[in-house]
Amino acid sequence: MLGQVLKERYQLTQLLGAGGFGQTYVARDLFQPETPECVVKQLKPASTDVTFLKIARRLFETEVSTLKRLGTHSCIPKLLDSFEENQEFYLVQELIDGESLGDEILRAGQLSEAQVISLLQETLSILKFVHENRVIHRDLKPDNLIRRKEDGKLCLIDFGAVKEIRTQLINHELTSLTVGVGTQGYTPSEQLAGKPRFSSDIFALGMTAIHGLTGRAPTDLPEDMASLELRWERYTNISPGLRYVLKKMVRHYFYQRYQTVAEVINDLGRLDELADKADQLTLAETVLPQATLWQPTRKEGVRTVAIATALVSLITLGVRQLGTFVPLELGVYDGLVAYQRDLGPDPRILLVGINEQDLNNQQRQDPSDQSIANAIEILQRHNPTTIGLDLHRNVPIGEGRAALAQSLAADNIIGITKLGDFEGESIPPPRELDPAQVSFNDFPLDPDGKIRRNLLFASANSDPDADVYTSFGLMVALHYLYEQHGLEASESTVDGEFMTIGDVGFKLMGPNFGGYRLADTAGYQIPITYRSPTHIATRVSLTEVLTDAVDPALITDKIVLIGTTAYNSKDKFFTPYTLRSDLSSASYQMSGVEVHLHMTSQFLSAVLDDYPLPWAWTERMEVAWIILWAGVGSVITWQLRRWRYWGLAYGVSVGAISLTTFLFFLANAWVPVVAPLSAVTLASGSLLLYRRRRQRRQLVNLR
Repeated sequence: MLGQVLKERYQLTQLLGAGGFGQTYVARDLFQPETPECVVKQLKPASTDVTFLKIARRLFETEVSTLKRLGTHSCIPKLLDSFEENQEFYLVQELIDGESLGDEILRAGQLSEAQVISLLQETLSILKFVHENRVIHRDLKPDNLIRRKEDGKLCLIDFGAVKEIRTQLINHELTSLTVGVGTQGYTPSEQLAGKPRFSSDIFALGMTAIHGLTGRAPTDLPEDMASLELRWERYTNISPGLRYVLKKMVRHYFYQRYQTVAEVINDLGRLDELADKADQLTLAETVLPQATLWQPTRKEGVRTVAIATALVSLITLGVRQLGTFVPLELGVYDGLVAYQRDLGPDPRILLVGINEQDLNNQQRQDPSDQSIANAIEILQRHNPTTIGLDLHRNVPIGEGRAALAQSLAADNIIGITKLGDFEGESIPPPRELDPAQVSFNDFPLDPDGKIRRNLLFASANSDPDADVYTSFGLMVALHYLYEQHGLEASESTVDGEFMTIGDVGFKLMGPNFGGYRLADTAGYQIPITYRSPTHIATRVSLTEVLTDAVDPALITDKIVLIGTTAYNSKDKFFTPYTLRSDLSSASYQMSGVEVHLHMTSQFLSAVLDDYPLPWAWTERMEVAWIILWAGVGSVITWQLRRWRYWGLAYGVSVGAISLTTFLFFLANAWVPVVAPLSAVTLASGSLLLYRRRRQRRQLVNLR
C-alpha cells in the first residue's frame, strides 16, 4: 500500500507495523504541508457482512470520540482524522517524534532512582487525565512512552482500547465482553482475564519503572511461588520509600494495589515517611490473607500426591514400554561407556592389524593366501596358544593356496564364516579348515547401527537340525582357557544362567535389559564390555610379522588375532566410542577384528580376573524405581511452596538419579536414567500446574 493516497489526502510513506488486524503507516498529509507527517492506523474487519459492519462501525465511532477527548492532553497524540474507506476503518493521529523509553533503557542499561521518580511523576500526571476520562490505557509499557524530541517530555501512545477494537474486528467477535489486550509481563492477571481496572494501568507503570531500575524485562525476573509476586529487589539498590511504592504498585492481586493514581502521587511525595513501611509490606502484604489462599487439607494433600504418583507412573511406564526412551537411554549409556576408565591393553592378546601400508606393499586390496600362510608359519614358531583368523578365505586370493591350506591344518587356528541375515549374504569358511574350528563373525546391530551386544551362538537358519556355530570371540577365548587353564564351558545348573566357565556363570540378556525395550535378543546374547577405545591390546602390522620383527614374548602362550584394520576397509562398525570427538578418524568406526578382540577380552577378564559381567536390575526393580521417583516429585512439589526450596529439592532428585546410574555403571550395571528423570519431572510439573490452577480459581471466586 506504500504510495497509496487515502481519502485523497493521506499518502502512505512508511510501514511502522503490521498484524492480522491491519497495518500502521507513517503518512504525509497533502492538505497540511507545514505538518506533513502523521500516523495512519488501518483497522481491517474480518467480515463484510452488513450486520457485522453496522455494529463494528458503531463501536469504531464510540472509540473515536474517546480518542478525541484524550488527544486534548499535550502528552497524548491528537486524533487528527477518522474515516471509512472500502469497508475498512482508519485512524489518523499525530506523529510523536522522539525516542521510546524502551530504547532509553536499552541504551543506558539501567535508570537511576531520580530518573525513575521523574518517570513516575510525568506518567502519573498523564494517567490521571486518562482515568478521569474513564479510560484504561491497557498497554502501558516502555515502548509506548515516547520522549518527545521537541521538549523532552514523555508522551503516552498506542492505547489498548484501539487494540481491543482491532482484536474484535479481526476475530469477528462483537460482544459486550472486554478483550484481554496488553503485553506479557506488564499486564496484570485481572486484565488477562478480561476484567481490567484502573489499577491495571498502575501495575503496568510499576513494571515499567522496575524495568528501568533493573534493566530487566518483567519476564526475565523470578517469581515467588507462594505469593506470585516478582522478586526484583535484588537487582537494584533504591530507597526504602520508593521500594514500598513500587511493590504496592505491582501487587499480583489488584485489591492489594493502589486503587487510584492520586494515591500513588500522594505516596511519591512522602517517600521518607514510607521508609519504615517497606519491611512491613514484605511481611504483611506479600502473602495473601489466609482467607484468600487455597488451603488444602491433609487428607486432600495425601489424595492428590497419591493420584499424581499413580498417574505419572502409569504414563511413564506406558511411554517406556513403547520404547520412546530407548534412544535417550542408549545415548546416556554410550556416554558412560565412551568416557569410562580405560582398562588398558589386554596382555594376553596380540593384534595383527592389516593396515594400508601392508596392502600397499602387496599391491592388492586383500592380502594374498601366501602372505597369510607365511605369517601363520612365523607366528607358530613362537608357540602362540591360539590364532584367530578374522579373514574370509572361502576362495583363493592370489598365490599360495596350498601353503595356506597347510597352515590352516594346525589345531590352534580359529577361522570364520558369515551366517548373514538374509539369503545370499552368507560366506562359507575355508574348505581346508576343520569344521570344529569354524566360528561366525556376525554382529547384532542396534537400530542406530551401533554394536553393544555380543551374540554367542547362532545357526544359519531356523531349522532345529541346523548346525550351531560359536561366535569368533567366544571360540577364541574358550580355546585359550582350555589350553592354558584347563577350563571348559558347561551348561549351568544355576537358575537364570545358561553357561559356566570355571566358577563364572553367564546370564542371557532379555529384551528389556537396562535401557533396552523389546530388543531383538534372539539366540544367546550378552552386552559387550568395552575396555578401551584405542589401546585394546598390543598391535603390530602384518609386515612386521612377515619380517619377523615382533618380540616373541608378545606371541608365546598368547592369543593372536589377525584381521583388517585399514581405513578403507568395509569391515568397520559404529560403537559407543563414536561419541568421542577427541579420537582420531581411525577410531570413529572400529574394525571388526577389534570388536572381536573386545569380546574375547571380556570372557578372559570375567573368568580369570573376576571382572564383573554386565548386569541390570530386574523388571520389578526398575518399575519400583520409576514409581519411587514419581512419588518423590509429587511430594517435594506439594510440600515445598517456595521456588528456591523446590528448585533445590528437584536438583537433588535429578542428581540422585544420575549418581545412582553412574555408581552402578562403575560396577558394570546398567540402570536406566531417562525414565525416572521423566517421572520426577512430570510429577513435579503436573502438580505445579494443578496447584497454580487451584490458587487462581480461588482468586477468581473471591472476585
